[in-house]
Formats: sequence, C-alpha cells, structure tokens
Amino acid sequence: MGAPTSFDSGELASLVLAEQLRTNLMADVSHELRTPLTVLESNLRAALDRVMPLDEAEIANLYNQTRHLTRLVNDLRELTLAESGHLPLEKVPTDLKALVAETIQTLEPLAMEKSVTLADEMPLLPQVTIDPFRIRQVLFNLLTNALRHTPASGTITVNGQASDAWITLSIQDTGEGLEPEQLAAVFNRFYRADKSRSRETGGTGLGLAIVKAIASAHGGEVEAYSNGKGQGSMFSLRLPRE
Repeated sequence: MGAPTSFDSGELASLVLAEQLRTNLMADVSHELRTPLTVLESNLRAALDRVMPLDEAEIANLYNQTRHLTRLVNDLRELTLAESGHLPLEKVPTDLKALVAETIQTLEPLAMEKSVTLADEMPLLPQVTIDPFRIRQVLFNLLTNALRHTPASGTITVNGQASDAWITLSIQDTGEGLEPEQLAAVFNRFYRADKSRSRETGGTGLGLAIVKAIASAHGGEVEAYSNGKGQGSMFSLRLPRE
C-alpha cells in the first residue's frame, strides 16, 4: 500500500470549498430545472397525445421555456466558475465612463419601454485594470435588476468616484426599495425580493450572485443599501485600481 496522501490546511480548505460548490450546484440545478422541465414535458406529452394542439402561442411558450433553461444553465456555469476561482479574466486598462455609457445605450430601449430614465452621471475617472467583458456583465445585471424594480416615471442614476486605491461605481434607483432582511440576502443564489415574480419575468435569480462573484474575482466587492420599502435602492461596486 502506498503512503497516505497528506494535505496542508490550504489544500484541504480548497477541497472542502470545491466539494461544497459542487454540492450546491447539483442542488441548485435539481431544484431550478425541475419546474421548467416538467412544464415542457407535460405540454409536449399533451401535444403528442393530441390533447392539446401546438398552436403558435403554445410553441412560443415552449420556446421561451427552452431559452430560460439555456440562460439558467449558462448563469449557473459562470457563477460556479467565479465562486471556485476558475473564471478566466482578461484584464486590460479600461475607461469605466465609456463602459458605463455603452451599457446604458444597450439598455435604453428597455428603459424607454418601461418609461424609466437612465441617468448617466459618470465623471471622467482614471483607467482601471479589469476584464471589460465581465464588468460590462456586472453593470448589465445591476441595471436590469434596477429596471425590474423601478416603476414607470422612475429614475436610475449611475455615478462614480475614485480614491487612491479604489474606483467606486454606484447605481441608485427610485424603485421598490429593500427591507434589512432583504439586503442581507439579495446576493444569494435564486433570491427574489418580490416573491410574486415568476422565473420567466424575474430572470434566472442568479444575476446579483454573479455580480458578487465577478466583483470578488477582481478583488473588489459589491454592497446594497436601502432605507426600506418604497425608498429606492443603491448598489455600490468597488474595484481596486491596480
């Protein structure tokens, strides 16, 4: 028999973390995929049995279910990679003001559809060394979350500031706001502040968890603030300048 394998405390901690992430992933996949897969199976079975003909509306519904499943699987994969420290980052010096402007421009049609104003108040800041693709994803997730929770005639404002060591971006909305217990849970996987929102209308439930994981992968952090229901919310993203 060979000698028993020994691990130092760091290796053991990494193994424990990897196993916990694997267990969490399998539990999440099982829980979150069950409902949409059941809907797909039952609808297709009804069509095969000619109980329910597949008209255009039903085909569109099934297509939307498959799109949601695809988004969910992709989001779970990215989140697991980020949380395990294996998300590839291609860091380059980046102009955050330009990155914010591009992201706002992408979401402007959705904001107009919801009658919500996207206010770009970003000052000119020093360049920061980040993966622009991943931080654009963070901005997109934070802004779409704000749009989801801000009523018509509301405003979402993006601002930023620099210190010697950090660049801080803030996204503030005039939306629904959050209670203290919601603030503590808002970055958890599959957490939805509004329980009445379906998976289809409320996204995959992973957007803010991905935001936190990508921020951490950059050596940064993200926090949520609110004075309570009806008082709006602010999400603050801090990134190291180097």
